[in-house]
Amino acid sequence: MHTLSLSMTLLVLLAAVMHASWNVMVKIGNDTLLNMGLTMGLAGLVAVPFLFVTQIPDPASWIYLLGSLVTHLGYYLFLVLAYRHGELSQVYPIARGSAPLLVAVSAWLLPPYEALALWQMAGVAAISFGILSLSVEKPLSGAHKWEPVAFGLLTGICIMGYMLCDGLGVRAAGETEAQQFGYIAWLFALDAPMLVLFCLWRRGLEPTLRYWSGAWKLGLAGGCLSAGAYGISIFAMKSGAFAQVSALRETSVIFAAIMSAFLLKERFRKRRYASVSLVALGAVLLH
Repeated sequence: MHTLSLSMTLLVLLAAVMHASWNVMVKIGNDTLLNMGLTMGLAGLVAVPFLFVTQIPDPASWIYLLGSLVTHLGYYLFLVLAYRHGELSQVYPIARGSAPLLVAVSAWLLPPYEALALWQMAGVAAISFGILSLSVEKPLSGAHKWEPVAFGLLTGICIMGYMLCDGLGVRAAGETEAQQFGYIAWLFALDAPMLVLFCLWRRGLEPTLRYWSGAWKLGLAGGCLSAGAYGISIFAMKSGAFAQVSALRETSVIFAAIMSAFLLKERFRKRRYASVSLVALGAVLLH
């Protein structure tokens, strides 16, 4: 079975911090769709130079690359809809907390048929339940709504889809690291135009460019964080079990909850420390 090294485990945890950071950046502002489009568009632009210093991945990986592009588009759209109807501290845990369990079950039932040891299964469960428990409080509006939950779960399903596609894709990309990094670079380069064109279609050319011209610095920072965070996660799946990488990556929820409290002025109640403890225990069990 694929097992993560300590150094790769720490890198994935760093990726979790980076992932939480760019999600907070997307939530800041008046238009989450345009923030998402700007962030991912600039992430694709950052990836373009790497196309010339890496190798084209093997054709066997192209079908997984296509599957990842489709599920990534669904992820962006459902996440934007979820953020439109709910707080980051509610939506983000639902989306990210459901993903590790979905990935673990899917990787066990479907190729590559990865079975986890008992303590690792307990780790995935602890991280998932700890993350999901962050979403059970009432939002600041005082009323529960179905939209954040539904769109958050749909986002989690899309996360499962692209994690499996990219994990299989990077393993099929070739034996050399140049091909494996080439897969990552092509993913971001091809992913960006789809979302950018969707933003232009939904918001119009002039309003979109006007909004982006005033937010490009924040978008560039978010794009670099996004590309780096997911690039680390994809490369980690070359050597680690999909469920391990997914569960460790989703510890980003803890960092997002803290950031949302300090930067977005959302709540972080005392009982959330129990959730943090569950996630920490799960990370230890996984390693």
